[in-house]
Amino acid sequence: MIVTLKINKFVRRGKSLFAQGTAVSHFAPTPANPAGVAPATTTQPFTAKVKGLRQFQSAQRICPVLSLTLGPLDLNVLGLIVHLDTVHLTITANSRGGVLGSLFCSLAHARLGLAAKAKRLTAVARTSGLNTKGVTMGVPLYQQTAAAPSGKNTTSPLMICPVLDLALGPLDLNLLGLMVHLDRVHLVITADSNGGILGSLLCSLAGLRAGATG
Repeated sequence: MIVTLKINKFVRRGKSLFAQGTAVSHFAPTPANPAGVAPATTTQPFTAKVKGLRQFQSAQRICPVLSLTLGPLDLNVLGLIVHLDTVHLTITANSRGGVLGSLFCSLAHARLGLAAKAKRLTAVARTSGLNTKGVTMGVPLYQQTAAAPSGKNTTSPLMICPVLDLALGPLDLNLLGLMVHLDRVHLVITADSNGGILGSLLCSLAGLRAGATG
């Protein structure tokens, strides 16, 4: 399972800036997984307020750019339910780290209106790949599938099965001097036995594991 957060553009709303993007959840079977499960992808748009956008002297080597709070986010891929707790994304620039870092630090002192800032941040998101590659988190599923809780009937017509409860990060990326930091992320994956082929499959696997350990 791969979860990617893509920032497409920044917009002005009143006296605030907002980032608009897409959360993408993708499942791709591997040779070790049961046969008959096709790849699946689901997307969900999100809007996050820019919590901090600061102006600093261009002489600074490390220039804070923005701080975003995303989520919480929920995605459903054929019965596989992915929940991300609130995500905190911070972007800073290194004036000596590359072309993007140099550009942001050299322009950080400029007195710009919110519309101009939104336009400039959108250009950086596109140049750096935040709108295409995004910030990606990938986790294996079948190797970490949790057993169904004891005492539950795994053949029930409707059942939510725990699959994965994982803390990821923090993650750090450097995009031509533009440094992206993602705080610790809490990722929870469950399966809905009636939600689709993946939910049904993972619930049946959880039932098998519970039976094997019971």
